[in-house]
Amino acid sequence: MRSNTTRLLVRNVAHLAVGQVVTTAIAVLLTAVIGRALDPAQLGIFYTVFAISSFVYVIVEWGQGTYLVREMARGRVDEPELIGSALLLRLAAIVVSSMIAVAVALAMGYSGEIVWFTLLAVVAGIPGTLSVPLGCSFRGRDRMDIDAFATSVGKAITLIATYLALRFGGGLTEVILMGGAGGIATLLVAIAAASRLDIAVKAPATKAFGEIFRHGAPLTAFSLVLASQSFLDILLLSALAGATVVGWFGAFRSIFGIVISPAMILLGATFPALSRASRSLPDLQRMIDATGRIMFIAAASTSSALYLFAGDIVAIVFGHGRFEQTASILRVSAIFIPLLCFVMILASAMNAVGRNKEMAVISIVRVTFCAVMNWLIIGYWQQKFGNGAIALVIIAGLAEIPATIACMALLPKGAVGLTTRINFVRANVASLCTVVPLSMLQPIGLFYLAPLFVLVFALTAMVTRLVVPSDLRLAMELVRGRVLAPQEVKSAPDG
Repeated sequence: MRSNTTRLLVRNVAHLAVGQVVTTAIAVLLTAVIGRALDPAQLGIFYTVFAISSFVYVIVEWGQGTYLVREMARGRVDEPELIGSALLLRLAAIVVSSMIAVAVALAMGYSGEIVWFTLLAVVAGIPGTLSVPLGCSFRGRDRMDIDAFATSVGKAITLIATYLALRFGGGLTEVILMGGAGGIATLLVAIAAASRLDIAVKAPATKAFGEIFRHGAPLTAFSLVLASQSFLDILLLSALAGATVVGWFGAFRSIFGIVISPAMILLGATFPALSRASRSLPDLQRMIDATGRIMFIAAASTSSALYLFAGDIVAIVFGHGRFEQTASILRVSAIFIPLLCFVMILASAMNAVGRNKEMAVISIVRVTFCAVMNWLIIGYWQQKFGNGAIALVIIAGLAEIPATIACMALLPKGAVGLTTRINFVRANVASLCTVVPLSMLQPIGLFYLAPLFVLVFALTAMVTRLVVPSDLRLAMELVRGRVLAPQEVKSAPDG
């Protein structure tokens, strides 16, 4: 029989399933709208600005997305003071981040236009970032449905506003501002939902403010290291390969971000339960096993699908004949998806058990390794093959291997059980066994290849036992509980 931990995990993921479908569809459409309106060089400028603003917004976040969810999931009675203190810290950090963003852009020698766009992006992000503490409360209460709904509304408003702005002659300025419109919508929905759930916000308390600042520091260091890698990637590509390659890479990041978002959603859904389980080694191992099973099923299907259909995805999103090199980057990145998901599971577990400083050290070493190798290899790869971004993706993928080993060594002994390790191997085998035969059938076209992919992957997943009968039974229970049960209640006789 399935444990309550697994059922809670499935319930949280189910709450987010519809929201994930909606937000993924919206993200695809938004990427298409922006990508078809801008040429690769303009898209390169856009992603340069986005890289800088994302980097400085890590300071605004100050580790709250992890720390607040962890503490609220444990039933803190001073939650209203935590939320108020988190909001004050964010507002203060926005002022500092704005100055840092401008200073970074100037120090990198970017034009005045990019400096202006960077400052505008930081300001446009204010409404969205103020909704995060409320979102942490929703997640801490296992109300993933509300968090997903607020996010979906915000993204839908961003899409509509961006389309209209570009339709009537807008450019990069309008694209950045419309992201702020989506943030306002997300904030309004979050405030309304918090009111219905009686989630209070009280004036900041000195103790709560100091607690968030102190405990958020190592998380911020860790996040800054991760964000610095994205920024360094853009910086090195622009210096060694040119704006057009940055545009190809930016298009890749847009699609890859959409592809990997289900894994991020899953980790967000499981983190409250993982935090509660972190106090008991057996519970922690069961939670990691449960998370890993779902993550590796998603990783195997995503990896094989992205490798097979990268060209079709790029053509659908950006149009034919514009971003073919982006498809090549996507195919290479697909190889590393199961490993990336494994690292994400381990990193989430490290944060749950409070190994934040250790994760920061691992990340610093990883980013340093990638930066040095990228500096040495991107230029050569660009000259030899004409697409230096592929070298960047390969180096980043290989760097996940020592990161995985380090996380497994630093987690409590026994936390990562044999089941999780075997499922990782199964995910790679299932993906490989799906890709190899279907790669030879790609000339038949997307219309015929897509259903064949579903059939072949389902068979390989069952043969490798990546998917087992109990998974199917659990899915049927979920359907009966959420679809059939209400109908049965309605049809029951009165009295």
